[in-house]
Amino acid sequence: MNEINYLVISSTLDYSTDLVCVELEKRGLSYLRVNRNLFSEYEIIYTLQDDAIRIKLGGTQYFLSAESIKSIYFRAPVFLRITGKSYTVEEQLKHNQWSSFIRNLIIFDKALWINHPVATYRAENKLYQLKMAQTCGLAVPETYVGNSLPPSIVSDRMYIVKSLDTALFYEDGKEMFTYSTMVSGQELLDAEIKIAPIVIQEYLSEKTDLRVTIVGDSIFAVSITKLGKALVGDWRKSNKDNLDYTLIELPQVVKKQLIALMQSFNLSFGGVDIALVGNTYYFIEVNPTGEWGWLTASAGIPIDKAIVDYMVAGGGYG
Repeated sequence: MNEINYLVISSTLDYSTDLVCVELEKRGLSYLRVNRNLFSEYEIIYTLQDDAIRIKLGGTQYFLSAESIKSIYFRAPVFLRITGKSYTVEEQLKHNQWSSFIRNLIIFDKALWINHPVATYRAENKLYQLKMAQTCGLAVPETYVGNSLPPSIVSDRMYIVKSLDTALFYEDGKEMFTYSTMVSGQELLDAEIKIAPIVIQEYLSEKTDLRVTIVGDSIFAVSITKLGKALVGDWRKSNKDNLDYTLIELPQVVKKQLIALMQSFNLSFGGVDIALVGNTYYFIEVNPTGEWGWLTASAGIPIDKAIVDYMVAGGGYG
């Protein structure tokens, strides 16, 4: 039976996780990747008396105990998000109960998590992110959240509107996703928004988008441009392969503020979006399970090595 020291929880089609597993493989470390979409192919049993899990896959057995597991790379959202798609009772049972099983893996409380599900759950709240970022000294855009407009809305000004949580919809056999959207004050004044709360933020003009990937106290920051020019609106609407990523150095004070923010959430990993306007670094959001593989492929940033280094070293901030 194979004793596992490093557990990876993800899904089959996940390039970032692929890179972590390749690095674990290169170092000859005893690891197991568990894909959430393939649970039906595993035979899994947890024994409370041993505080251990045995997993059988394709004739091979793996042993995971509270003593043997050193680190867990957890790349999965914690919130259970549903769409309008119809699911059979069997599909609902499978999804709900396996999601609960994953959350219950916090029984491995001696292991280093990247990131711990409890920390991820808390950090996935956008309003809480902004409040904590402000507390840590980071600049944040003027922000309003609710299903009514603040009295300060000006008709001829531009604003950013976004969902409070990841907005996934399903209609006519298609899944839909919402991005941050630029709207005028007049459009907001004319809109009907009572049905659900939204996030309204000041529009940061002439901004440069930055993506900051943090692993422990290692910080990898890039500016995101296209043909040497900053992008207007949400850069995620563009094809990542058509954008330019340039490594930059953040001011020391901003680095300290970001590390303080990560520590406040008890996160060891985060993908932080920042808007640079002049000399001001505006915190936009942090994704505790964010993608980063394309940055390693496009810009040669060794995030995969930093994650495995952190897993092996047992974490901590320098």
